[in-house]
Amino acid sequence: MDLVVLSEVRWGYFRTRKQFLLSRFPAHWRVFFAQPPAFGGDDPWTPRREGNVTFFTIPFLKPGTRLGPYNQLIEWAPGRAAVEWAGERQLRAVLARLGVERKPALFVSNIYAARCLSRLPWKRVFYDFNDSPFQFSTSPAWADDYWQRTRDKVDLFFVVSEYYRRQLSRETGRPLVVIGNGVEWERFAESRPVPADLRDLPRPLIGYVGLLSHFLDFEALEALREARRGGTLVLIGPGSPATDRAVAEFATRDGVRVLGPRPYEEVPAYMQALDLGVIPFRADDPHVQGINPNKVYQYLAAGVPVVTTPILDLSPAPPALGFAMGAAAFARVAGETLRAARDRDACRALARPHDWSVLAQRMVQVLEQQLAVA
Repeated sequence: MDLVVLSEVRWGYFRTRKQFLLSRFPAHWRVFFAQPPAFGGDDPWTPRREGNVTFFTIPFLKPGTRLGPYNQLIEWAPGRAAVEWAGERQLRAVLARLGVERKPALFVSNIYAARCLSRLPWKRVFYDFNDSPFQFSTSPAWADDYWQRTRDKVDLFFVVSEYYRRQLSRETGRPLVVIGNGVEWERFAESRPVPADLRDLPRPLIGYVGLLSHFLDFEALEALREARRGGTLVLIGPGSPATDRAVAEFATRDGVRVLGPRPYEEVPAYMQALDLGVIPFRADDPHVQGINPNKVYQYLAAGVPVVTTPILDLSPAPPALGFAMGAAAFARVAGETLRAARDRDACRALARPHDWSVLAQRMVQVLEQQLAVA
């Protein structure tokens, strides 16, 4: 079974939903992962293989790069057309060299690969709606045209959250299958020593682990800092241009530690060391309402209670999992959770059904059912 993936993210970029799912597909699936260029990163123009996945770079359209002349080129419709033509031509050549079957299945999440989607022969087209294509600050004015061109060619959508399922049901009559995000349960549940840079910090440790993105609610973070009961509010993760200045200012406040990014292999130890994991996002942002963040399952698998903005796909289960909207609610629910007895086993039990292997198996079942009647 051949599956071609037209991705909006690179295979080697951090750890993404696609890596976790596709790397767990059974051996009889051959996965060919076409990724956009990094423009200076480690671009595999020559295909490489990792397990059952062969990944390679295709010059898909890519808005919001750091290359000014390129950005100017693709703001011009003929410029976009030229880039799309080059991408289609190279994808055809690479698939032919790799011996991909004439009509493979297609798994797409990159709306800017719309020309390849419409001009190459596919057995069935599946779309993985993990993020809204409009939630990023680099989304161009012409993104909606590419979304519509992509959406109308899709046979079935995998959707990361119930919120997005409801949204898409108003746009398409195609089947919508909710397969949320997950966790490598055993990796996060396995006991690990406390990292050295957390050992001497005053407790309780309240921590956010993840991208310091524009989704963060800094009023909620300040409320958590004030309610920390003499402990420490820790931010761990890569920065973002949208929040770099605010994070730098916040880091100067008493009781705050900003540690920067940590390798994925070290994240379970940092999470396990926390007394409370938080996801203080701006709850009124429609894209926040649609997300189903991996980190909620990672905290829980690490045995750590969580306070997060509401997630439509989950029900609160205090004190292991609490919901909050806004600064006052985050401070209140965090305080209640810290006062409650901590039950690591109860936290881990909530995360267990969301192991990536379980989710991958379900996705494969849906794909095989659809392809059997193609």
